[in-house]
Amino acid sequence: MLLTDVNVLVVDDVNTMRVQVRDILKQFGFQKVTLAASAEEAQACLKEQPYQVVLCDWHMVPTTGLDLLKFIRGNDSLKALVFLMVTAESTKELVVQAIQCGVDDYLVKPFTLAQVQSKVYGALLKKGVLQ
Repeated sequence: MLLTDVNVLVVDDVNTMRVQVRDILKQFGFQKVTLAASAEEAQACLKEQPYQVVLCDWHMVPTTGLDLLKFIRGNDSLKALVFLMVTAESTKELVVQAIQCGVDDYLVKPFTLAQVQSKVYGALLKKGVLQ
């Protein structure tokens, strides 16, 4: 799959973060980027069209990014999605919890453009989405 064909879903309850991540992804060549303001909105998006990667904030209410990760990993048609947690959360216990739930990688806020590119490309290559 080409980078321009990859469908990306960015989930964050803070609009400025959603827009910032979208803009960074577009700088790297991603053209299909959908924004969702909550895990519930993300679930609706996931039912409407196929995505290859989800970048999701951890701390959202009422449904957290970890809850969305569990939902995706528990759904046969979605469980192969690349899932990157975008968060300021870096305590060992919570990182381990996310790994146990199947997170592919982390982007720790604040992040750089190079970190976003490296983590997203790396996860997409590892899962065989990009050739």
